[in-house]
Amino acid sequence: MLPVIAVLVGLGMIVFFHELGHFLVSKAVGLPVERFSIGFPPFIFRKKAGATEYCIGSIPLGGYVKVDLGVGTENVSPIAWWKRALVVLAGPAMNLVLAAVLMFLVLGVVGTEVPLINTVVGTTHMDGLQTGDVILEVSGTPVDNYTDLYQLVEENGNGEFLIQRGAETISLSFDLPTDSFPGFIPLLPTIVESSVGMPAYEAGIRSGDSIVSVNSIPVLDFSELQHEVSEFDGQFLELVYSRNGSLDTAWVEPMDYQGRKIVGVTSLGETRKIILPLGRAILVSAQAAVDGAATFFTNLIQMAAKPAELIEMSGGPVFVAETLGQQAAFGLSRFLETIAYFSLAIMGFNLLPLPILDGGQFLFILFEGIRGKPASPKVIQVAQQIGILLLLLLFAAVIFKDINRVVTRVR
Repeated sequence: MLPVIAVLVGLGMIVFFHELGHFLVSKAVGLPVERFSIGFPPFIFRKKAGATEYCIGSIPLGGYVKVDLGVGTENVSPIAWWKRALVVLAGPAMNLVLAAVLMFLVLGVVGTEVPLINTVVGTTHMDGLQTGDVILEVSGTPVDNYTDLYQLVEENGNGEFLIQRGAETISLSFDLPTDSFPGFIPLLPTIVESSVGMPAYEAGIRSGDSIVSVNSIPVLDFSELQHEVSEFDGQFLELVYSRNGSLDTAWVEPMDYQGRKIVGVTSLGETRKIILPLGRAILVSAQAAVDGAATFFTNLIQMAAKPAELIEMSGGPVFVAETLGQQAAFGLSRFLETIAYFSLAIMGFNLLPLPILDGGQFLFILFEGIRGKPASPKVIQVAQQIGILLLLLLFAAVIFKDINRVVTRVR
């Protein structure tokens, strides 16, 4: 029941705010709104208030605001082109606002779980340190987590570690260049969290499993696991993992992501909840939303040259539903973070320069503003037909991937 509620709430929130942006700006610039719909027909709710009909459709895969933007007609709209352009951009802009608001709720109200990484040495880049050493102090200041340790090393670059090594306590001086701070990679557990759609999850590995070996090579910490994955040069990795005291094997096909191989797991260690002061939460959430949008477009541009990788990293309705359900099970903060992520993805998708999307509509209206009159209906009709064809091909590829992933998944 939780996954169903999570999907309805998550997608409903994203669609509602997107269409609300179009609706509010349409009203503000004087464009009549014929219909405001969440979901597609057949409708399960319809009510007319004033000049607008408000609807809820039985197909919850999106929504729309029916308004005449003056695109596809030879007559110039009485509403200035730049005002109509604002109407088009208001939907994606509201997705950005929604992401920022959700991140504020996570950071400033609900609280977010952050990794509490210990100060046990894993892979070392510094003479004198050994795997398994526990760093107790940095230049006389006690430390109990990696973040504090890193900050203290970063402040000076040199000093002294107080180390627990077995039954003895020793001191070790350090003088490190900035590219090797703080001298080691912490010893992270190989207990992992796996995400829907990633190779490890689809091969049967679930959150809480502990990876024991990679291709018969024992791995004692997460950095060793990452190293073995990145160095692999075959098709299927043999991952032996422990679950509830029993060993099992998963055959995982790594995926290429920005020039490196990944299987889609993160170290599942101890965490602590933090809640930022309200002022700080506002600034950080706004920055996180902007950075998230920028990262989305950067990745999209990079992957546009590699269509196969773009499809591999995409997810259809099943992926979205499964992810929302999975993250809801981890708690409210993870659920809200996931909605924020999908809100940014919807923003980016709608800004693609395809004629039937907001990005394409904006280009038509901008062209009208520069040219002084609308593009011919015939040109727009042809462009829309091409855009629909491209979208159908994209949807077909993504949905096929969705179905194939679920059918071939190792339970």
